[in-house]
Amino acid sequence: MAVAVQRPVPSTYTPRSGGNHTTFVSRHVQLPLSDITEYLRKKDLEYRVAGSQVNVKRCPFCHDTRGQIDNMWKLYFGAESGGAYFCHRCGSNGSWYDFKRRVGGVEMTGLDAAALERSSSGSTRAGEHDTPGKPMPNQRLARAYAGQLMSHPGKARVREFLTGKAPGQRGIDRAVLLKYGVGSAVYSFPTEHGYREADCVTFPWHALRTEMSTEEFTELLAGTEADSGAGGQPVDSVITRLKVRAVDNKAWQRLDPAGGRWGLFGWHTVPPDATEVVLTEGEFDALAVYQATGVPAVSLPNGCRSLPVDVLPMLERFTTIYLWMDNDAPGQEGAAKFARKLGERRVRIVRPPADDAAPAKDANEALLAGKDLAALLAAARPLQRDEILHFSDLRESVLHEIMNPMEFVGTPLESFPRLTEIVKGFRQGELSVFTGGTGAGKTTVLSQISLDLARRGVSTLWGSFEVRNTRLVKKMLQQFGGRPPEALAGDAPALSALMDRFEALPLCFMGFHGGTDVDEVLEAMEYAVYVNDVSHIILDNLQFMLSRSATSAKRGGMAQWDKFDAQDIAMEKFRKFATERNVHITLVIHPRKEDDEKQRLSLTSVFGSAKMTQEADLVLILQRVAGERKLIEVRKNRFDGAVGSVPLYFDRDSGCLRESQAAQQRP
Repeated sequence: MAVAVQRPVPSTYTPRSGGNHTTFVSRHVQLPLSDITEYLRKKDLEYRVAGSQVNVKRCPFCHDTRGQIDNMWKLYFGAESGGAYFCHRCGSNGSWYDFKRRVGGVEMTGLDAAALERSSSGSTRAGEHDTPGKPMPNQRLARAYAGQLMSHPGKARVREFLTGKAPGQRGIDRAVLLKYGVGSAVYSFPTEHGYREADCVTFPWHALRTEMSTEEFTELLAGTEADSGAGGQPVDSVITRLKVRAVDNKAWQRLDPAGGRWGLFGWHTVPPDATEVVLTEGEFDALAVYQATGVPAVSLPNGCRSLPVDVLPMLERFTTIYLWMDNDAPGQEGAAKFARKLGERRVRIVRPPADDAAPAKDANEALLAGKDLAALLAAARPLQRDEILHFSDLRESVLHEIMNPMEFVGTPLESFPRLTEIVKGFRQGELSVFTGGTGAGKTTVLSQISLDLARRGVSTLWGSFEVRNTRLVKKMLQQFGGRPPEALAGDAPALSALMDRFEALPLCFMGFHGGTDVDEVLEAMEYAVYVNDVSHIILDNLQFMLSRSATSAKRGGMAQWDKFDAQDIAMEKFRKFATERNVHITLVIHPRKEDDEKQRLSLTSVFGSAKMTQEADLVLILQRVAGERKLIEVRKNRFDGAVGSVPLYFDRDSGCLRESQAAQQRP
């Protein structure tokens, strides 16, 4: 292969006009050259490698080269800048995901429009904000919440919760609360019985005047009643959104206004010349870090489950980012995922020392326990990425798992408590195979599982190739509300509350249906994992997905075994994706036709070669027993070897399969 001369690829890029959605990728991210070259090969784009850059002969966005050599080899990709591309002929440029979307249609065919709208509206440069069409809070009211917290007699209980040091309180100094603009207000939250009011703490997200043009800042302020600050002095920031959390119920959280722009709590406190920042899992952790160390600290907008793409440009200027996540399995999984998203070379992970007999779960707990937060910051280390490890490298992690076994059992399933006891929850980085006869209720079970995961904050992506998304979501609404949504047609407030609660779940859906190329599905999965921080993917089902390949095989005169070959290749790709992206994939595979349809299904009943079950970490089989009675059987469990079965019955009101009261059976 020829070697090209290196030409600069801009580390920051300006999208061409036309309103195309752009997906930001940090210039600190290193994209493997093999990812770029493999994709270009699939698209039949001739290329050559020059150091850390890839040079393409014909830009797919340019007009015809007319065979002139001067018009060729103008498109460059920079592996050291997150895969950013730039064509020196037509000026087309953007991130790696922008290129894949324009060439392969990832965004338009891979995810539903609703999911895309929720995922990211994508500022592409630091200082470039996604303001058009985004609602803004009333500035005077939002700023008044901070004064209300400190002076209103009715907020004494909230003040005590924030500043007290008794169990369940936060121990934050009043001066720190004032600096960060923490406030208090009463908000309503949707419940199963309509809306309910609660005393809340408000955490403001600010956009700074210095980060944008005068025109843009004026546009942000328009209609927010905040063109001046105290004494008529110009304000230096605008509150773009409030994160709200109920004092008495930590599960009651909301963003105000709904549909607003993303931000970072505490951003307005970071000095403009700061080169280091602490990024914490929660708001109280950021307050604790700043109080104990004086180091600039901001918090993630969605905790350990999500780092929205929109906030990445804000963090581009920092040479060092300390990630201080909770010291539990979800927190550490989030730390690894976010480090890759931010650029591993500049990220340091904060964890308690291995010899700490009583390690704090988070920074706020460390503050209350009197631990040295500055020392913990100083001991932060990069993400471990060595290909060859010694026991000394693993010792701390192994010891932590031995001492805290319950942290590694996976996400439990509220709908299936006894099934959870057997499989020990769903863990990231694993692949499950789920099979059962036609009409047995596989989609019913999987929609329940996805709701259980989403309720616990696990971002879940659905790929429903057999059942259309509208029908699937209607079923999920029934399961989520416990009764058919039509039953609420005459109660508008209750129906609205149900819809609001469902919309708040971290769920998104692929737009594919029927036969779909596996590589297109993988590209949509990759995009969703990056943009939506998806941790669990459900693919229902493999046969429908591969039906296009099967039809092509028949037309080409290919033999039956070629179907198995196609399945093996797909399984290998999904297995690799689950491991490398550290997500859980649940793959539905229909069983083969049995001579005796009344015969119990087994591992050998799964359609395809033995690879289908060999590659799986978990194999679940939904069995028909008698009438509407079902059994869900665990036939393989790589985590700890436990197998068993749980009897189920169908609840028509909720549309759910429920665990019966019968004793757990063993095969």
